[in-house]
Amino acid sequence: MKKRGIFSGISLAVMAGAIAYFSGTSISRAGDIDATKLYMSHCKTCHGENGHPTDLGTGLGAREFANAEWQAKTTDEQIIKQINNGTPEKMMPFKEKMTQEEIKALVPIIRGFGKK
Repeated sequence: MKKRGIFSGISLAVMAGAIAYFSGTSISRAGDIDATKLYMSHCKTCHGENGHPTDLGTGLGAREFANAEWQAKTTDEQIIKQINNGTPEKMMPFKEKMTQEEIKALVPIIRGFGKK
């Protein structure tokens, strides 16, 4: 009986994770971070809704998140570092505007553009 309860709990957790993954919803360690909302409020202006730079973003040299080559050669750590530090005169640093958990929660959103 005890094993059955554990199995049910694990199954439920796996199912919830699969639903979140395939629906495009981001789940962070903090659990209450809405990474999609963060992206839309902080990143969309330059990187676009679908990972394709806007006109403003293109003028500033914004990355094409939907580019498979960029996705393949860029590590999660590089993405986090870029969000934290920005690029002088092109991208503001976000390390004082967002928590590290929020910044890390953006990585799966950015990675998701490479799968579309």
